[in-house]
Parts: sequence; structure tokens; C-alpha cells
Amino acid sequence: MTPLVRVILLLLLCLGAGRADAIAPWQGLRHGMTQEQVRQRFPQAQVPGEPAVLADGAFEGLRLEGIELAGRPATAAFYFGHDGLVQVDATLDDRPARAVGMQVFEAIARDLTATHGQPHAQEWTHAPWQRRRMEWRVERVPLRALYTDMGETSLVKVIWQARVPEAPEGPRLDSPTMNGPSGR
Repeated sequence: MTPLVRVILLLLLCLGAGRADAIAPWQGLRHGMTQEQVRQRFPQAQVPGEPAVLADGAFEGLRLEGIELAGRPATAAFYFGHDGLVQVDATLDDRPARAVGMQVFEAIARDLTATHGQPHAQEWTHAPWQRRRMEWRVERVPLRALYTDMGETSLVKVIWQARVPEAPEGPRLDSPTMNGPSGR
């Protein structure tokens, strides 16, 4: 069993779920849940002392430490907007060297592909820095694995974005970095 699958199983046990290969890693979470509802599913989650804020104003309302991504220590951050839960990020606790970060990203991508099938979308850019993104759709919900060079180190994370129930697919940007028509 790969380390990422072990993390997903741990999270699913917290959710009271069964098999990791049949369901999303954050099954049971849904758009709009309150912090208390999320904490009921993840009792170890704590309110962070210095919460992060996303560009759209969503704030990190809960943080779950002690998880793993591909065998490396990681932390999950639960983001809330004006209407409740909107996103969960799982990020490595350290910034590994670029080669190690890429190996971790590739292990995560293999595990997610084995669990959810081929990615819905992916990109790999090299300038001005290397960046990889792979996205799966799990019950219409985006699940992304990201890798970015950061000098001699790297950033590796997995993002699950809650969707408003019955929301249409979002627009596809026409830009070279988003693989739109001008980015082929």
C-alpha cells in the first residue's frame, strides 16, 4: 500500500468510510459545511493561531496536522468562505529539494491515477520556473496535485475544492498556462 493511500485510508477512517479506492479522499465533506461540522468529522483538527487567507477571501478555519503525502509529513488546511467550507489543501510540512519534490509529486499522481483513473487535465510548464498540475474529477469535484519549484526547493500539495451542489462546470480560461486554445 502506498503512503498516499495510507493517508487517504486514515482520513476515511476519521470519516467512518470504507474503501479508499472507491471514494474521494474527503468523502463526507461538502460545500457549505460549518467549522463545527468539519471538526466533528476530523476531531483532531484545530483552529490555527495564524490562519492563511486565500485570494478570494476564504480563510483557514481548521488545520489538521500529522497526515502524510507520499510518506512525508503534511498538514491539511480547511478553508471557509461566507457560505461555509470551500476548499481543503494538504501540503508537505517541509520544502524538499526539487528532485525530491518531483518524486513526491509523481508518487501522489500515481496514487491518484490508480484510485481515480486518468487525470481530467494536466499541465507542465518550465519557464520561468517548473510547475506541474494534474486534476481529477471525483463526483464532479476538482482534486488537484500541484508541484512548483521554489529556488532550490519545491512546494507540493493536493487541493480538493468543494463545489456548490448542482453548480455548472467553471469557465476554462484562454491562456497559455491554463492549456486553453492559445496554450496548446
